[in-house]
Amino acid sequence: MTAISPRWDISQPDKAAVSRLTESLGLKHATTSVLVNRGVIGTEEAAAFLDPRLAQLPNPGSLKDMDRAVARTVAARVGGHSICIYGDFDADGMTSTALLAEFLALAGFDVRTFLPDRIRDGYGVHKQRLRELIEAGAKLVITVDCGIRSHDEVAFASSLGADMIILDHHEPDDVLPQAAAVVNPRRADCTSAFKGLAAVGVSFYFAGAVRRALVAAGLLAEGAIDLRQLLDLVAVGTIADVVPLLGDNRVFASAGLKRINESPRLGLVALKAVAEVDGRAVTAGTVGFALAPRLNAVGRLGDARVGLDLLMSRDPEEAKRTADLLNRENDARRDVLRIVLDDARGRVEASGGATRRAIVLAGEGWHPGVVGIVAARLVETYQRPTIVLSIDDGVAKGSCRSVRGFDIGAALARFAGMLDRFGGHPMAAGLALPLANLQAFTAAFLDFADLEVPLTSLVPRLAIDAILGSGDTDIPLANELARLAPFGMGNPEPVFASTGVILSESRIVGRDRSHLRMTFATDRGTIGGMWFQGAAAGQALSAGDKVDVAYAVEIDDRSGEARWKVRDCRPAGTRAFELGGLP
Repeated sequence: MTAISPRWDISQPDKAAVSRLTESLGLKHATTSVLVNRGVIGTEEAAAFLDPRLAQLPNPGSLKDMDRAVARTVAARVGGHSICIYGDFDADGMTSTALLAEFLALAGFDVRTFLPDRIRDGYGVHKQRLRELIEAGAKLVITVDCGIRSHDEVAFASSLGADMIILDHHEPDDVLPQAAAVVNPRRADCTSAFKGLAAVGVSFYFAGAVRRALVAAGLLAEGAIDLRQLLDLVAVGTIADVVPLLGDNRVFASAGLKRINESPRLGLVALKAVAEVDGRAVTAGTVGFALAPRLNAVGRLGDARVGLDLLMSRDPEEAKRTADLLNRENDARRDVLRIVLDDARGRVEASGGATRRAIVLAGEGWHPGVVGIVAARLVETYQRPTIVLSIDDGVAKGSCRSVRGFDIGAALARFAGMLDRFGGHPMAAGLALPLANLQAFTAAFLDFADLEVPLTSLVPRLAIDAILGSGDTDIPLANELARLAPFGMGNPEPVFASTGVILSESRIVGRDRSHLRMTFATDRGTIGGMWFQGAAAGQALSAGDKVDVAYAVEIDDRSGEARWKVRDCRPAGTRAFELGGLP
């Protein structure tokens, strides 16, 4: 089954706001239309958006419980107590762990690290691992990117004589664990303005607050540690975790990408080399599609510690060897993914296709490290909330991905009685349940989804920022739009549309012949275009056709000219669209 063609949602930004920003900032209407579509309507707000700076970040102490977390940590420094950073096995967890380990070591703490094994331990904090860490000397355990629902584990650590601090960003329960401190922007009583931090952002704020307290206590010289050297880790973890690249995250990603491009750590230099992106500027896309997948791959299939070691490496040769290992793990992950994805798609098609408003699949032998990616790919194809589970030793555990308008995390909470554990976000979550409950859970979840998933959510939407004349896209516009980067969740790359354009040329290119290189005749000459993964969708198009095109505008690296990065292309007048943008 081919992916469902998207419905175009044509935004209609407030004309007065667009005109005001256009006049005050001296930008093109297309650029200011994008700003207004992103909710940026004030002149000062727009200026800050176009020029994100570290000075825009708030006081880290504004996060609830930060004062308690700092006090307990400083007490560990004074008492000479050993601290263990307990992270997660994904890129956000790795970068959070590396950031705090590096900072605390520089600040004179006795610090060690631990990352769970996805296969052996699964997600989250585990009593046996806590016992081992505490028996090895840890008096304080700081969890990063996990722990927000570890009520029993916190009590267990306390019974063994150790305290826990939780630094997390996942949705908390109504009642928080009784830890020494729980720092999470999503907790209900946290009044900090920005709720969308990744764990690595929370960790960076924690490091800043601890540094300030150490300086005030005379335990650290003013200026002894430059936290800007950690921003590359913050950018990688933030982008990798697909949190909104707005507010604080926009500043983190922008500053971190600048550091990666100007003064990257050895591990990232080696990772760029094996990903074959060295020699090019690193963007959010580079992190999301080239660097982060290799970090995540080792956590999915192997030992996440390898990724942590790479990020903390101080030896060029060691970094190169470790990056090579990550690259091999990424290749292995692709092979495993292909096998499981083919099996999963075959099961959906064998049952008549996606006939319900959700998909729930479970398979013996499916590698648990790839089920989240499989769920995401099935959502792309079938546009339905999807749960993919791996069955092993009487337990089904896996991942969920959702569609706009259906909160998968809240949905799982309705079935808590059937589940051993669950947690996540509105668009992605994880769960585990006894195999004995699988059939009943599947039936109940599908019935619930049939009632609660809106019909409008079953059709993919392509948000169009503005309709432009075909000749309005040029190098000055491309350069202006580049100032809106970094692009990602919450701040997608701007997409425009032009109608009734003549397709001059269309030919299949690429190693796997999946892309289309295109040329369009505009009212000001011709413009090139690339439709990545567009060969199948564009097979009905021919040179000379009049078409409607949705595209992003970019500068072609080879020619230096503006070109269209095509997102959709159809015979003129056949597109389905709605005015007013996404709800």
